[in-house]
Amino acid sequence: MVGLRAVLIILCLAAPASAQITSARYVEPTDRYGHGAVPGGEYGALEVARADGARVIARVTGGVFEDAKPRLHDFDRDGLPEIVTVFSGDDMGAMIRIYAWDDGKLVLRGANSPIGTRHRWLAVAGIADFNGDGVDEIAYVDRPHLARRLTLVTVRPAADGFAITPLTSVGGVTNHKFGSPVIEGGIRDCEGESPVVVTASANWSRVIETRLDRGELKLTNVGPYQGPDSLSARLGC
Repeated sequence: MVGLRAVLIILCLAAPASAQITSARYVEPTDRYGHGAVPGGEYGALEVARADGARVIARVTGGVFEDAKPRLHDFDRDGLPEIVTVFSGDDMGAMIRIYAWDDGKLVLRGANSPIGTRHRWLAVAGIADFNGDGVDEIAYVDRPHLARRLTLVTVRPAADGFAITPLTSVGGVTNHKFGSPVIEGGIRDCEGESPVVVTASANWSRVIETRLDRGELKLTNVGPYQGPDSLSARLGC
């Protein structure tokens, strides 16, 4: 993907291909990229743990993982989760990268187009099926300190992995303050209701809930922003 490669290192005995991934984390912190959007949030490798105790690391070249944490999600509904990461290239902005356990190895299975140039970042809000078609979307804020644009991309299983394609976007919101370790807000996804993205307004004065309605993202002002709890309080069903 975009000229980048992952180097796989098995840290202990290889696990069966059917073994479940139970957790993931970024490892090998580095300061060589030098962005600083998330303090201590730039890493050279992704580590996953499996139910049988095996641990696997995928190291990257040409950039870093730049994120608060990786996320597990089963996009193809085969019972085995994929890993959603944010990768920032040395010569290009951030992108979503999806890794999966495939044929006994941890491999890169999908990526979308990078955001502009170096030090242009995205902050993941969460994952849900926003239009009810049975295919999940990743919601993220494109450049939460600059463009402040909520974006939905569809993750569709493909022959060689996952195709990540734009669905829709809207401006005027954010979920991260430069230099904060926390991506605020998230997704409220309750049974019988459409998923809602909970963010702050672009100027951090209001709490905003955004829904996909007939193909368009519609923003609702639901109250004043008074800190991270203002957003987390809106995430429960």
